[in-house]
Amino acid sequence: MIVTGQNFTLMSLPERLRANGMPSIQADTWSCFIQEAVSLVYQAADELKSTKTWSEFCQKRGALSTPKTKSKKGSIIQIPIEDAITTELGHIVRRLRRQLPASHMLRAHEAVFEVEHQIEDSQRTGRNSKKADFLFYSQIGDGAPEIAIEAKPLTTKGDIDNRYLAGEGMGCFFTTDSPYSRAPVAGMLAYTIDFGSGSYKADIDNALGIYLPTPLHVCDVSFKFGSHVSPITYSQHDRAALNLSPVSMLHFEMVFGPVVIGPAAV
Repeated sequence: MIVTGQNFTLMSLPERLRANGMPSIQADTWSCFIQEAVSLVYQAADELKSTKTWSEFCQKRGALSTPKTKSKKGSIIQIPIEDAITTELGHIVRRLRRQLPASHMLRAHEAVFEVEHQIEDSQRTGRNSKKADFLFYSQIGDGAPEIAIEAKPLTTKGDIDNRYLAGEGMGCFFTTDSPYSRAPVAGMLAYTIDFGSGSYKADIDNALGIYLPTPLHVCDVSFKFGSHVSPITYSQHDRAALNLSPVSMLHFEMVFGPVVIGPAAV
């Protein structure tokens, strides 16, 4: 049965994980680790989108799509490319990770951050390995907290079904062919390209409500992004085909603007 944000009391992430059967200490540890890790990625995004850094990024080869006309606005635009955003975020996060104080939770857990992480698999290796966009993991032993996150660009509402929730998106966590994670928690990250409509969170929520196979839960949870708390979308999915317990999917979104070159030729 799906639990929606409209009929379910907003829980914190550790409360939601405990409600779904994760032991209390594990839920607290994993939640703290994941929230600190994701906060670094959002801090990196804020830096990337700052005026100077964004200008420098847009001038790099491979950062932007080929120019195209946006018919409704009559402008020639370029769109930041998914793997370019991921790469730049990775560079910044690694620097931020190195600068953390010795007392920080991620240092205590010997946290490692990887971009384009090759998935360990019994059937694939080398160039045939599948790759998760982001992986944060602790090195304190087996069963230590981790989160793999797959990013997908959203330029239109149709990209939610066709990319974000499709086989190349969230489906990567459910496939029997080299699933992106076997951990109890994983994440999806929307790179929303804002042409004036803003966030796609409500549309993602609606799409999850009719997603097949039907999620076990869909609701909001409160998530700590550093010093502030915001609701994010949470969904839980069965993984019986993988002989694994259900996975808690956390849905994140970053909003980027297109680069406007000038008016389209008349």
